Amino acid sequence: MVMDDIYEDLSPLTLSPNSFSPLFSFHSSPSPNSHSSTHFTPSPNSLSSTHSAPNPNSLSSTNWVSVDRSEDPNEFSDIVLTYINNMLMEESDNFENFPNEHPTVLAAQKPFLDIIQSTDLLTPLDQSPIGEENPSSQNQIPSSLQQCEFALNSALNETNKEENPITTRGRKRDDDFIDPQDERCAKSSALCTEEAVRNLFDKVLLCKNESCDFKSPLKDDLLESKVVQGNKRGRKKGAQPKEETVDLTTLLINCAQSVAIDDHKGANHFLKEIRKHSSQYGDSTQRLAIYFADGLEARLGGTGSEIYRSLLTKKTFTCDILKAYQLYLTSCPFKKVSHFFSDVAILDAVKDCKKLHIVDYGIHYGFQWPCFMQRLAMRPGGPPRLRITGIDLPQPGFRPAELVEQTGLRLKEYAKLFNVPFEYQAIASKWETIRVSDLNIDREEVLVVNCLYRLRNIVDETVSADNPRIRVLNTIRRMNPRVFVHGILHGSFGVPFFMTRFREALFHFSTLFDMLEATTSRVDEHRLLIERDLFGREALNVIACEGIKRIERPESYKQWQVKNLRAGFKQVSLKKEVVEKARLKVKKCYHRDFVVDQDNGWLLQGWKGRIIFAISAWKPNV
Repeated sequence: MVMDDIYEDLSPLTLSPNSFSPLFSFHSSPSPNSHSSTHFTPSPNSLSSTHSAPNPNSLSSTNWVSVDRSEDPNEFSDIVLTYINNMLMEESDNFENFPNEHPTVLAAQKPFLDIIQSTDLLTPLDQSPIGEENPSSQNQIPSSLQQCEFALNSALNETNKEENPITTRGRKRDDDFIDPQDERCAKSSALCTEEAVRNLFDKVLLCKNESCDFKSPLKDDLLESKVVQGNKRGRKKGAQPKEETVDLTTLLINCAQSVAIDDHKGANHFLKEIRKHSSQYGDSTQRLAIYFADGLEARLGGTGSEIYRSLLTKKTFTCDILKAYQLYLTSCPFKKVSHFFSDVAILDAVKDCKKLHIVDYGIHYGFQWPCFMQRLAMRPGGPPRLRITGIDLPQPGFRPAELVEQTGLRLKEYAKLFNVPFEYQAIASKWETIRVSDLNIDREEVLVVNCLYRLRNIVDETVSADNPRIRVLNTIRRMNPRVFVHGILHGSFGVPFFMTRFREALFHFSTLFDMLEATTSRVDEHRLLIERDLFGREALNVIACEGIKRIERPESYKQWQVKNLRAGFKQVSLKKEVVEKARLKVKKCYHRDFVVDQDNGWLLQGWKGRIIFAISAWKPNV
């Protein structure tokens, strides 16, 4: 069966250096057009693969279940890791474009030249007798180095402001942490290499040998040395003042009630208490409280929309985004299980087709499709001609389609790698405005529509009488796809009533923060990025924005069930073996508190009994 082939044949893949070379040398600037297409026919000698040997070094923990590798030696495919590696290498090239001939840089180099040309420093220090001090090294080196450090810092700061203002970043609050800009340069030179990054990803993401190492890749000594506020385990021995026990959840609800009635005095009092007992590096509740307090403060001041817009336009390095995504993959199974379900549903529906057209609503970076291309390449009789239409919301700025077009360029390289005939079309537009004619559907193609967890960002009937969500579903129905894979974020914090929405959001995000608390380290910088730039931003939109500005509007899977049926779809029955295999993989490779279940044709995923995501397959009701 197709589903069995996916889990048995998706083995870790090691590609030859010649196969990797086009991935890391491909750099092209996308066109500013919001609709574009890429055609590609690969060469016959572009695929090279072997099975990688398992890594014997792995960690074990009482929270993790051992894996019997004799049952299933090939666990997950790591093609997506190569895809991430490609994007990391593209970003590392951006650091090579530094203006070496800039006057400020030349001025910064002069003190170093003075040191090198100094007669005192030209004398080798190791020629001095043991035990004797070199006076020249004591007296001249510190002053010269201080001069160099001051001049270099001034020059680089000035150059960053003039030549590259986007990459200028501030310091973290805690002095024990390295400046992000310095850390960025160190990572670019040390980690962003093909071999180093791939080895890191293989170690963290792949399940090998007799245990699954899905913990954060931080070393034990780093965990002990980086002790920050909120980490009680790192305190020195001795008498410490007893901390006051505070229920942050109650404080947040009381503060929200004060904000709801516009009680500035009471709200500010609660905010002061919340910030006093919250910490970015504390437990899950302390970390959650920071971002909910930010949302309440923004709602109280009426600045929610402006702050959220500034967060959307904030420049985050692709390297940071991808490593945070890597951590998300290792800490929870939601993405992997969703992609597994989607691949099974699509491959079951398109057997023996010669031309396949996938319309992906919310394609983003397209992490799902490299592994899918690998499966197509292994199909008996050769792969079909694959065409992907990537649809996403327009990005702020002068290039609204840049992200979705860059995704197409990278997928083109993977199609070349796996010898899959490939064509790509990028569309960056509001989803409700897209028409069937914009997709250029060929009657000879087998059409598939894929939409995972992004329809919640389309406003509903509470904002517009002409419900944009129903319009999108009606457009998909008019496409008449062979199968429609629909994944949703299960939640009830999309309602218009503030206090009800706040409580539901508090329960939902508490689940997500608790999940990261149990599966990642508190001092992991990429966990902080996930919490701040993903969960925190979403929470701010839910709490502080209203009307059309509030785009986080999830609904329950039962509500989506009714919408899909009314749009003219009927549900594809959920295979029992799909649920069992997904449940088995999660039990073997992830934390024991993750939940995989089924209800009314939906595959459900959650944490500690609370459902977070649901996915199902549909087809037109003819």
